[in-house]
Amino acid sequence: MASAVFSDRDSIGEVEPTVDEPTPHVAITCVRPGILRIVLQPQSRISPADGTLASTRLLALADGKPVGVLLVITGVESVSKEAVAGYSEASTVAAFALLGRSPVDKVIAHSLRGLAWPNCPVRYFADEQEALTWLAGFC
Repeated sequence: MASAVFSDRDSIGEVEPTVDEPTPHVAITCVRPGILRIVLQPQSRISPADGTLASTRLLALADGKPVGVLLVITGVESVSKEAVAGYSEASTVAAFALLGRSPVDKVIAHSLRGLAWPNCPVRYFADEQEALTWLAGFC
């Protein structure tokens, strides 16, 4: 079953993101050169398999170059620590911006920050443009 890939044309201006193969609960798009967006499907539970598939795809898209990752967690039910470990294996990540909208998203983001992340900055944002601006400083 394919998951929906979200269009964010309005939030990123004239840039048309390219769409890549989604995992069951994760979709990855290129926002602009050097920045990738990972959208966790709302109302889903992100499993270790989701993390592994997304990490593999992220590494392929990064092509060995450092990238910033916008991880959209809006409305997700949970993210397993093993899934986060899968993202952590993506050694080309220069920085992670966690994007959420609700108080629950913020709680999930802060619990994720305590898990094993790659050796890079991780920060929570409620505003996508602020997150993208912050990421651009690392790429």
